[in-house]
Amino acid sequence: MVLELSWRNGLNDFTMPYMINLLCQQTKELADLKADNEARKAKEKEQEHVEDNTPILGGGRLMITAGPAGGAGRTSPAPFAQTNGFAPLPTGYGY
Repeated sequence: MVLELSWRNGLNDFTMPYMINLLCQQTKELADLKADNEARKAKEKEQEHVEDNTPILGGGRLMITAGPAGGAGRTSPAPFAQTNGFAPLPTGYGY
């Protein structure tokens, strides 16, 4: 509106400082938004890279190799307290 009225009434000399200030502010805001967008894209790409390298079920702990999570005082029937990831079947025999 300022630009139109100044042009129609021949007041461009008086409105030019306003236009220069307005364009300066817009340029700074666009530069800030562009930098923020680039930082966000870099962060998302880094997070995506980390998510691609981590296993779905977490921590690389496979059930077949980690074994069951036993309670306190419970020992495994296998030699050297290893069950190879499979829980012993309840057969009625004491451990």
